[in-house]
Amino acid sequence: MSLCLCPNRAALLPGGLLYLLLLLMLLADPGLPARHRPPVVLVPGDLGNQLEAKLDKPAVVHYLCFKKTDSYFTLWLNLELLLPVFIDCWIDNIRLIYNETSRTTRFPDGVDVRVPGFGQTFSLEFLDPHRITVGSYFHTIVESLVGWGYTRGEDVRGAPYDWRRAPNENGPYFEALRKMIEEMSQLYGGRVVLVAHSMGNMYMLYFLQQQPQAWKDKYVRAFVSLGAPWGGVAKTLRVLASGDNNRIPVIKSLRIREQQRSAVSTSWLLPYNYSWSPEKVFVRTPTTNYTLQDYHQFFQDIGFEDGWLMRQDTEGLVDATVPPGVQMHCLYGTGVSTPDSFYYESFSDHDPKISFGDGDGTVNLQSVLQCQAWRGRQKQQVSLLELPGSEHIEMLSNTATLAYLKRLLLGP
Repeated sequence: MSLCLCPNRAALLPGGLLYLLLLLMLLADPGLPARHRPPVVLVPGDLGNQLEAKLDKPAVVHYLCFKKTDSYFTLWLNLELLLPVFIDCWIDNIRLIYNETSRTTRFPDGVDVRVPGFGQTFSLEFLDPHRITVGSYFHTIVESLVGWGYTRGEDVRGAPYDWRRAPNENGPYFEALRKMIEEMSQLYGGRVVLVAHSMGNMYMLYFLQQQPQAWKDKYVRAFVSLGAPWGGVAKTLRVLASGDNNRIPVIKSLRIREQQRSAVSTSWLLPYNYSWSPEKVFVRTPTTNYTLQDYHQFFQDIGFEDGWLMRQDTEGLVDATVPPGVQMHCLYGTGVSTPDSFYYESFSDHDPKISFGDGDGTVNLQSVLQCQAWRGRQKQQVSLLELPGSEHIEMLSNTATLAYLKRLLLGP
């Protein structure tokens, strides 16, 4: 039954009731456009979403390790697995095995790892499913979006991935991402805004450089990059040489090194020559200086020759001198002491002395500023916003970041 507001009946209605009835009709009419609110896709960085695993292993590294599980369990982030002894089980499960012939990685025997929640936000809102503060990641941004009228899993969705691997081994992910962007654009009547953090920006640059310009024009309204390591990150050399506990106090850097080396994405994030001087010394020892021209020697000297193959496999995946071909908004932190170079008195099984430069504590300023080189090289707008004093993770909850996002999505 349709609602008919005929003139003779309308004349009999009190003014307030008539106004209310008209308002209800406007809201109920499916043919009337809602206020434009572009759909949003959130893309996490390295370590930036949950991973789950299921085990049926032929052997374990310690009698306390589970050999078989009936279902999937949280592999990352689960702080209980990072405790002494259990961390050996965790490393054996989360590491990748590199094949020098196929130049690809595989899971350890009897380990299956999956990425939960593609298209949802839970996997990147909190890295620990128990939603503890230490694992909070995209939660503040998602909560803000919900407060602005967005709905989780509908017009704001997450695009988590296996961050241990570089884009060349995540083909199905990019196929799913493309389909999701097209679906969201069709469902919600507008081009999508991509919001990525850290290494997720490199993933999105790779993705966009693979798409025809006509597709980008049709489906992508803007790309918001937060703390993007466009030119690589200096601290990657320290990660590969002696490990880095990523500020998790219960983990020793050397203990975690095997897992970090096995992740191909680590070698992918070594500094690139388009952002750094070829003469820049990143690592010094009493006998040797290592620049980005010395990566092969560096990998030989740390006893990790597979790392050189991984770098060769990945260094050509993204060319950050080539603009993405979409409207860009590059937000970056400054004024935070950021590892810039490392001195090893004893190379490389000991922690180094660190020299610092400018950046956000993780990504060096000269790397993130690669974004400004795109100005004038694409017809789409390229905007930069400095976030003074904003640390790499903190920028996701920075009031300036949230205000910028709100203006971009909803207007002034």
